[in-house]
Amino acid sequence: MKAKDVRNTIVLMLHEYTQVDVYRSGQVSPEAKIPYITYSVTSPYQPETTPGHFETVQENDETYLYRRERAGMSLSFTACSQNREKDGIRIQGEDEAMELAEKAQGWFLFVGRAELSAAGIVVEDVNNVQPRNVLMVDEEANRYGFDVLVRYIREDRRVTGNVEEVIAKGKKL
Repeated sequence: MKAKDVRNTIVLMLHEYTQVDVYRSGQVSPEAKIPYITYSVTSPYQPETTPGHFETVQENDETYLYRRERAGMSLSFTACSQNREKDGIRIQGEDEAMELAEKAQGWFLFVGRAELSAAGIVVEDVNNVQPRNVLMVDEEANRYGFDVLVRYIREDRRVTGNVEEVIAKGKKL
């Protein structure tokens, strides 16, 4: 599995669970409809201290060398909201952002842990929800976020070629 596949799987599943937009922070796009969740991949590849597992596989007429290892990825999620009126009801951005961040965090701790595991991604660590507010022009944007560490099997392969004939001590083997 590649880091991009891990990221895309997590973002899609989190969006389906929370029912709000989940998009990469820092990207150029129109202003998102509040509430929403942003994410950033803080470290796409965290290797373990092993050389990995190597395996040679014959596929059709080619021979491939595979290298597999348990790799890590850390992501940061931030739930965003603002104070506003909706259908005549006052919504407190602070409360909404905190509740959304806790819902997303809870997904990683429980439902998402099982769903991601079935997809080959293991949730290793989920950090505390913390305030991440920022000052806008005349109001503070309410933000709460947390970080997650996941593990997955990274796989790389290359063509090694086939051994057609071996001659040892003048004899074909």
